[in-house]
Amino acid sequence: MNKPKADLKTAYNVPNLERGLLVIELLATKKSGLTLSEITETLSLTKTTAFRVISTLIFKNYLQKNETTKKITLSRKMLSLGISSMNEQSIVEMSIDVMRALRDELKESVMLGVLLGTKGSILEQVASSYPVKLFVEQGTQFSIHSSVGGKSILAFLPDEETNEILKKITLTEYTKNTITSKKEFREQLKEIKKLGYAIDNGEDIRGIHCVGAPIFNEYGRPVAALWITAPHGRLPHEQFHEKGEIIAKYALEISAKLGFLQLQ
Repeated sequence: MNKPKADLKTAYNVPNLERGLLVIELLATKKSGLTLSEITETLSLTKTTAFRVISTLIFKNYLQKNETTKKITLSRKMLSLGISSMNEQSIVEMSIDVMRALRDELKESVMLGVLLGTKGSILEQVASSYPVKLFVEQGTQFSIHSSVGGKSILAFLPDEETNEILKKITLTEYTKNTITSKKEFREQLKEIKKLGYAIDNGEDIRGIHCVGAPIFNEYGRPVAALWITAPHGRLPHEQFHEKGEIIAKYALEISAKLGFLQLQ
């Protein structure tokens, strides 16, 4: 005999998970945050239960607490997850025609990627018009320290976010050109922010060069990156600056579609 739906809910419901989701949903409507007592009162939770649930979410970096005001808000990790999951398809839709135009101008494979935690992920690509090309499947992950996708986004995130990410990753050496010093890597991020584009000088795959730039949303937050990838013979060092400025221009087109307004 099939159980009634109410019985199924009772059998499979996880009370503290449900309470955690209620807290997140509540804070999503309160940009300035709430205190523990305000959350407890609004959701009719016991003080002990609310404290345990909120402490766990803070420990896992989904919530943050201002020790001065005692206000609890959604963390940037939660906001980043929302951007990545809710807007991936719209970013692809807004980008695909620009990616094709960039491919037509530079002839090289064009990639679109985002950050997901401490890794990057390929959202879309437009293949090179040359016979020899690099093909990467959608969803392929990439290391953020050795890729233009990772570096383009990291360079324009708030410093505290970039520092938190750098604390969690190891700068693995993939080729002799991979930057493995966090001090040197931070210096490169400063240079990327100044130039407006990033380069991969064969740091991820030997003999493969990439040049890319960040894509911003309406709030000026870097939510994705656009880049080209090619054998070093077709994309030599002396072309990095020229190609970087072109790619940054196309990335800005996508940013404008997402509502970004560049201040003069």
